[in-house]
Amino acid sequence: MTLKLQHIFPRKIFVVVLLFVMVSCGETSNHITLEGNVSGASNKMVYVRETGHDVISAIDSTIADKNGEFELKLNSSSPKFVLLQIQDEVEPIILLVEPKEEVVIKGVVGNLSRNYTVSGSRGSRLVRDLNFRLNETIATIDSLSKQFRESRELPRFDTIKPLIDSAYDKAIREHKRYTVNFIKENRYSLSSILALYQQYDRQTHVLSSRDDFALFQLVDSSLYPLYPNNPLVANLHKNVKMISNQLKLYDKRQDMLNEGETIPRLAFPLLTGDTVTLSEVRSRFILVDFWALWCNDCQKNIPTLREVHHKYSHRGFQILQVSLDADAAALNQWYANDSIPWLVAADYKQWESSLLDSLSINSIPSNYLVDRNGVIRSRNIKISDLDEVLSKLLR
Repeated sequence: MTLKLQHIFPRKIFVVVLLFVMVSCGETSNHITLEGNVSGASNKMVYVRETGHDVISAIDSTIADKNGEFELKLNSSSPKFVLLQIQDEVEPIILLVEPKEEVVIKGVVGNLSRNYTVSGSRGSRLVRDLNFRLNETIATIDSLSKQFRESRELPRFDTIKPLIDSAYDKAIREHKRYTVNFIKENRYSLSSILALYQQYDRQTHVLSSRDDFALFQLVDSSLYPLYPNNPLVANLHKNVKMISNQLKLYDKRQDMLNEGETIPRLAFPLLTGDTVTLSEVRSRFILVDFWALWCNDCQKNIPTLREVHHKYSHRGFQILQVSLDADAAALNQWYANDSIPWLVAADYKQWESSLLDSLSINSIPSNYLVDRNGVIRSRNIKISDLDEVLSKLLR
């Protein structure tokens, strides 16, 4: 999935765009009619779009009449998601349509996606219910966050904070319960895939692909036999296989090596084309840092690593970053454009890398701080604490 479209729509909408980079029509097509009666949409453009290969493409468009009524046509031989948007509306309406449906949308211009009704399409009603419930939970979270910020300076904050925390936990817990029930009840609908990938914001998912993996398997096993050629379903099937393999590796690499242990003698393939072992790195201490370009938390550490490396490299400190990226071109471009001053290694096998097996790495960012003899002095040290630790070790 790509991130190129994530800034087009706010909140949850970008998740939908990321998920639906797909649907193509089969040889036999069936008509789908989209009718609308939207107050305030008089003489406004109305678009129905789908996404594919990083672009949003229009399927059909029309102009609403003086009463805000419109009609659009599309073809599809299987269920698919489309985005219906009226001119000047910030967010589109997400519809899950099927062949031969006559879908009717009613509402009022002005935040239409948060206040509309839909009939004639069971899948579209499910998507509406799912997104409306998510919007309610997000509104609750935002309200609690505002209360928290406004209460921090109050003398009774110590009393207020537990109440806010409790309300927050309840909102999250209840929304997850709703989502789990939704998926179980609608596992044969493509709307369940949308439920799997919902997010409260760009960083926080409703479900965890690791902790809630059984739900991903449930949806996959329900939909794949029905729609094996549907790109969205096929993509989920591929992801479930990948997550399954990752979880097997996670169990295999359950515990990192301990402080005081000696790191195995390994050859790290550098981006320069050379290989290096830790014993060949002539520094008193080496931070072996596991990361990837696609890891946001890893990227946040780069500026601090750069500062620490600049401060301590001449005193016997070196960094060896081990990348879990698969795109060699992108990694080498980052390495050159950012003028990275430390060692970067990659075998482009991602989680299948034998380096991760040998060093028991099951998540990123992760790191070991080792001495020149390969003895682990610290593991998973916070990068924000690295300066203080090195100031004591490199006196």
